[in-house]
Amino acid sequence: MKNKLLVSAFAMAFVALAFTSCKEKVDFDAICDGISNQTVQGIFSGASAYGDSLYVTEYNFLKDGTAEFDVMVFGDGIYKAPQKTKFSSWEFGEYNNQNLGRYIILHPADGGAPRKVNFIRAAIEEDGLPIMGDKNDKITEMATVQESVLGKKWAGSDTVFFKIDTVVNVLKLDTVLRRTGYKKDEDGNIMRDSLGYPIWEYVVDHIDTTITPTKMKWPIAPKSINVRRIEINRDSTSLTNTGKWYMMNKEYEINDKRVTTLKVDTMASYDFHWNYLSFKSSSAFSIVAQEDGTNHAEVFEIAFDFRIPTVTVQKQILKEEE
Repeated sequence: MKNKLLVSAFAMAFVALAFTSCKEKVDFDAICDGISNQTVQGIFSGASAYGDSLYVTEYNFLKDGTAEFDVMVFGDGIYKAPQKTKFSSWEFGEYNNQNLGRYIILHPADGGAPRKVNFIRAAIEEDGLPIMGDKNDKITEMATVQESVLGKKWAGSDTVFFKIDTVVNVLKLDTVLRRTGYKKDEDGNIMRDSLGYPIWEYVVDHIDTTITPTKMKWPIAPKSINVRRIEINRDSTSLTNTGKWYMMNKEYEINDKRVTTLKVDTMASYDFHWNYLSFKSSSAFSIVAQEDGTNHAEVFEIAFDFRIPTVTVQKQILKEEE
């Protein structure tokens, strides 16, 4: 019985081998290349501050198999316009980092020496350059900041009140109308709507009023007052980055007799020079503001919303000031 089972298992293995040998050989490297080609298409951008300058770099892998590389430098008194390098083709090289990454070989359109970068963790890495893992066009978005944020005054104020539970009489007005007849045109003909029905004319007959006691929180005194203003400039001739900052903060305490006492009263106002510390996009970037004539520096996290437009600085929304 045991021998029969062995013969049967051998026969099944032989049949399976026969079917396998008839199949077309699968090129797994080609499959990986196809997936990677689709993954690599599009923009890969990055930005990093080196010293007093922000370097912005981008690769753009186009659908026709070509590629482009852009680099620009922005700083206080510094500007290097985007410099574009075009590549007529590119190809994958060997795997690296335990098969987590793969080299890409780019061939310059001008016939220069090939360029080698690493595609790893959905980002492009190249020695001496920022890691390029974002899919937005940072160079274009930096221009958006220059047009929409720089050179303007942004201001905002927040007041928080002490509130007590109270009952307020809410007045509601209900207007009652009365028909006076059909509406007529200049010739005395009755006017009709789109469905052919006569249009009535109405006048106010009377107004009903009701008063409803309503529970609510009633503000009685300021708890805190916060005012912020910021101005970020860049001179078109000298390319110097300057700005102005103002912040006022007051905080109060209140006793049982509702008498308020000022506990915090601070104010900061100074002129500064600035540089980008980081740049994710026009809606998320940060600057380092170096106060003029001092060693004091402050980091401002800034978010720009072009729909309103507003900027958010230190979690406070600031609107453009005329």
